[in-house]
Amino acid sequence: MIRLLALFLLFPAPGFAATKTVPAPSIWAKPIPLVPANCALAAAYSREHGGEALRIEQNGRAIYEDYLPGFSAQTPHKIYSGTKTFFAVTAMILVNKGLLRLDEKASDTLTEWKKDARRSITIDELLSQTSGLDPNTERLEASPDQLAAAVNQRLIDPPGTRFHYGAAGYQAFGEILRRKICRKGQSVESLVKDTLLDPYDLDVADWVRDKSGNVLIHAGMLLTPEVWAKFGNLLMAPVPATGSHPRALGYAAMLQGHKANPAYGIGIWLNAPQKPHHKQPLRDLLPAMDGDQLYPGGPPDLIAAMGTGKERLYVIPSQGIVVVRYSYGAPYSDGEFLSRLLTGKPHPDAHTH
Repeated sequence: MIRLLALFLLFPAPGFAATKTVPAPSIWAKPIPLVPANCALAAAYSREHGGEALRIEQNGRAIYEDYLPGFSAQTPHKIYSGTKTFFAVTAMILVNKGLLRLDEKASDTLTEWKKDARRSITIDELLSQTSGLDPNTERLEASPDQLAAAVNQRLIDPPGTRFHYGAAGYQAFGEILRRKICRKGQSVESLVKDTLLDPYDLDVADWVRDKSGNVLIHAGMLLTPEVWAKFGNLLMAPVPATGSHPRALGYAAMLQGHKANPAYGIGIWLNAPQKPHHKQPLRDLLPAMDGDQLYPGGPPDLIAAMGTGKERLYVIPSQGIVVVRYSYGAPYSDGEFLSRLLTGKPHPDAHTH
């Protein structure tokens, strides 16, 4: 069973500008108990913007829940791109076991790439969405085997230079797992189950699969709010079944932004501002958000897994907070929701983020 340990993740605090309604970063240095009235404000905002289910935990305990009729803590929901974070953690476990390296060339396994510029793509670049592979999913979705099809995805930018959010990098990583790590006859689904899901008692309600029966690495999981929150607590302070400390898993590497996009690590969104001189359009950098930062002025250690339908897993280690939100995809602001939850006030700049 997963239980919480002392918080271990330390993040460099970006320079935030204080406003009359957003606490200065120093306020986040100590845990702030969540107030029921603020939880209700956040829940009301979530409902008004397409929210279907909301579970708020602090220090490992559910303190507020809000569900539309037909939803509960045990109701499965698609998490779409939230699935990527599970495979990012799986990658870290395999790195710890010496079975993968983040700086490993993908072409060591995907030998088809040795013939062209894709030969230099690394595992890190696949998982951080900086591989330069075309993010267009039409060819992938049309293929009966989307893992194999990802190997044929073309390169549109030099690896490591630009951020392109999409399915290709994770599906290609799935093909690497299938060729290099899986035992004979073992599926990628079985591999992630043996490596991560079973050791941490994480029950996947169902998977979306391609026509060949492969689970979708980039967006295939259906989870209950309880299970996604359990995974959030694992990200905050896990107790691995092996007894090793999470730092030994190289987990900190997931939380490092990249030059092409400082707000995305390995399979996880970070509360980092964009560089003012960045030339790449924000719609390319932050497709899951509606502006330039997850929560301007908020806790610098805030991280998030995000689904295309505005599904959210927020984790704030310094506050002991885990939040799961399910939605049908209506317009929504992360900063507005989180500001109401943590401060009881609307965000002063919600229309731009």
